[in-house]
Amino acid sequence: MSGLTLFVVNPISGDNDKSSITKTIKSWSQSSGESIEIWETSGKNDKENLEQKIKEIAPAKVVAVGGDGTVLLCASILMNSKVPLGILPMGSANGMSAELHIPQNIKDALDVVHRGYSRKSDMLLFNDKDLGMHISDIGLNAGLVKQFEEGPRRGFLGYAKGIVGELSDLNPFKIKIETDTETRETKGYMVAFGNAKRYGTGALLNNVGKINDGLLELSILNYFDITAIAGHFFDIINDESEHMKTIQCKKATVYTDRKVPFQIDGELQPDTNQVKVEVLPDCISFVVPQSRVL
Repeated sequence: MSGLTLFVVNPISGDNDKSSITKTIKSWSQSSGESIEIWETSGKNDKENLEQKIKEIAPAKVVAVGGDGTVLLCASILMNSKVPLGILPMGSANGMSAELHIPQNIKDALDVVHRGYSRKSDMLLFNDKDLGMHISDIGLNAGLVKQFEEGPRRGFLGYAKGIVGELSDLNPFKIKIETDTETRETKGYMVAFGNAKRYGTGALLNNVGKINDGLLELSILNYFDITAIAGHFFDIINDESEHMKTIQCKKATVYTDRKVPFQIDGELQPDTNQVKVEVLPDCISFVVPQSRVL
């Protein structure tokens, strides 16, 4: 890949000092010979402003410097284009970079930007308007995100407090699922919409998800089994277990008997009792390590 590389930096994502990262990027550009431009998000009209920037400079590559939210912002603009997206994982949640085997060390990740290959990936479309690319869900985990976002504390203590608050009010809800292949009704605590196998925390959601297979995975947490759930953090999933079941499909609509928390790739959405989702095959290209074929 040659030509200008646009680095899209989210200055407030994660706990990293973006000024030092910017210096590292500039130093890397001199040593690698890559022509670069750095653009920072502001939290105001970012999509419209970034779209305009990309039109103006026509970069050969775009690199998201931040977490899953920054990656999704860039991907929503680059989808169905020939411009590939690289990632420097610098956010509080870096699930997509982990799924793509992008190194978490910035210098190694920059080497992938310089030497990596472009590979296609699917994305997900929610309710005919909102894009996702990694893992989204309704119920338990989205409730944790909500507790974390609305609580006064950030970091590990804030997340731990959110877990305690969410689990103390844990109640199942009725679920009806209509897919292109089946309809089922059940009760549960969460329905996850996956274009991948693993959450950004490292927890394994399912054994079958691939980001370029033209399918999405609905993972239904039927009952709360603390031992089985702990196994997800150690890559132990028993596909015969009843605590969580996974359905593969191309599109689905999920109904619940009451409004529950909803998040898309870590971004909190309004509580809902209905989610429509479909897969958008091969609509975005990522820069991945040479050793990885998606």
